[in-house]
Amino acid sequence: MTKKLLFGFLLLIGSKQSSAQCNSDAPRTYYLSQTAAPGEIYRPNGSAWKGGDTIKITGTNYSVIEFYNVGGDACRPLVIMPQTTVTTPVFRFRNNCRYIKVWGGPTQYGIKIIGGALAISKSHHITAENMEISGGSLGVYCKTDYDAADPETWQPGYVMTKMIFRNLWIHDINGEGMYVGHTSPDGIVYNGVNRVPIRMDSVEISNCIVERCQWDGIQVSNARNGTKIFNNTIKSFGMLNKPSQQAGIILGGNTSGDVYNNKVMYGSGNAIELFGYGINNCYDNIVDSTGWDGTANGQHSIYASDYITHVETNPKQTARIYNNKVIKPKPAGAIFVTGYSNNSNPAFVDNNKLCIASPPANWLTSYIKANPANSVISNNALLCEAVGALPVKFVSLAASKVSDKTYKVTFVVEEDADLDHYEIIVQENGVQRVLKVIIPEGQLIGLKTYTQTITIAQ
Repeated sequence: MTKKLLFGFLLLIGSKQSSAQCNSDAPRTYYLSQTAAPGEIYRPNGSAWKGGDTIKITGTNYSVIEFYNVGGDACRPLVIMPQTTVTTPVFRFRNNCRYIKVWGGPTQYGIKIIGGALAISKSHHITAENMEISGGSLGVYCKTDYDAADPETWQPGYVMTKMIFRNLWIHDINGEGMYVGHTSPDGIVYNGVNRVPIRMDSVEISNCIVERCQWDGIQVSNARNGTKIFNNTIKSFGMLNKPSQQAGIILGGNTSGDVYNNKVMYGSGNAIELFGYGINNCYDNIVDSTGWDGTANGQHSIYASDYITHVETNPKQTARIYNNKVIKPKPAGAIFVTGYSNNSNPAFVDNNKLCIASPPANWLTSYIKANPANSVISNNALLCEAVGALPVKFVSLAASKVSDKTYKVTFVVEEDADLDHYEIIVQENGVQRVLKVIIPEGQLIGLKTYTQTITIAQ
């Protein structure tokens, strides 16, 4: 009986959020400059703003931008954008912001958040698009923590529905690139009482570039239904090599959804982690040189574990992992479906292509494992056999002639895949000369700059 009453209450909340009357007036454009304090846009009075309207931020630099209890409607969002471009360390949406599209405008990454984060709490139907975020402890922070003074932050309560993050460039972050959803869905004890956090629903993360993060690249948890993580590029993640904070993409606990068409490369931890309930589809991803944690065994490329949320009854996990390309996995394995919690239906692992340097004869059973009973592993194949080390990933390279026999080469590499040298061909007066760049450390994670004086190969 308790479960039925809880479900009905959640439906009531959802319908209340989506049934607001739509604005039928013609769209209007408003221009927004600083509020009371110099250099700040802080909780401006948006009572006149309606669905379909556009808010253009004038000026180019602010110390904080925060919106509070403003929005459009279910028919048309309120669009917030810069008049030209805008830079700030803090961009926040709080206290029932709703039906909003925050957009960098026609200039790519027209909103720049430097040294801070895009932060969203207790809001719903928010789309963030065309933004650059760098230099902070987090790139995107989207969740609501328990507040003793606000019952809407307790479960059952508010539902953070329809969060969309699209075309974001998140880079050089000291923690997680994207922290979306509460990572303790069973609750946290406050003053002796277990408080269960409110849920998210229908999260989309697409067409984002997330690179050079000290911790995880994209982490999504407690997002109940329809999560989609697709068309993203995650590079150089887990650079701090900190256990449990070094994955490329996490479809976390109490989450159901799909991870597809992503490129995940050069990281110290598992490239893709699936911890959700129900059907977790993971397909058409490219995983390259991940799990490089400094150990011989390393970590997995794609890893699934069937976490249980105890305060709700969820379907068992069904991991469907197919049509992925896994390049140079560590010996720990390319694909591992654990079933450790005995909360899994049979997994399906099929039509994946692996590129393994010097693959062993038993590569299929050693690099692909699915523990749940009656799992199906089929049609997986080697993309390349007996390959040597993979190519160097150069970020930049410049060569200048020092003398007739030597060149000075300055180069930045992102990952060198165990090569001890790399040959560069330069052409001078119609004559080709070969320079051999020496890679001192072998495998790299992250960026490294070298300057060498190189003798021309004879």
